[in-house]
Amino acid sequence: DTYEGYYRNGSAGILGESNKDGRLDSKDLVLGIDLAGSAKAYPFREMAQQGLINDSFAGKSVVVTFDPISETGAIFDRDIDARTLSFEKLPNRDDGLPAMKDRETGTTWSLLTGQALGGPLAGRTLERLPSHYSFWFAWSDFHPETALYQGEQG
Repeated sequence: DTYEGYYRNGSAGILGESNKDGRLDSKDLVLGIDLAGSAKAYPFREMAQQGLINDSFAGKSVVVTFDPISETGAIFDRDIDARTLSFEKLPNRDDGLPAMKDRETGTTWSLLTGQALGGPLAGRTLERLPSHYSFWFAWSDFHPETALYQGEQG
């Protein structure tokens, strides 16, 4: 990878940081969401440890999903048909795809697309919310008032 040195170096790049936020290292990767003027960042390391996170943000119940093999994450609205679902990560399916299950109906969902693969809600899709991968220094520069997910308490 041509950028390997850049990723390992703690420097914030050409423009530097205008808002030094020491809650994470500058080059920590985050998945960020910005809704209704509120921002929140989910560190890759937290997402990798937990696999998925049931959370609330900006008046929405969300599930933050992450596949550590592909380093792919997504944020979905957990509300469907006027009820809030809570999710748990499942072992990867036989086809290798990461999956999750909602506790309320037992439906199996794709961790990456939010599509229901089997069960009572098969064929339905969770609404994917806009999210962005970023280095922490860049996210906190553009969102200085950002909330930061910090494990079960954050």
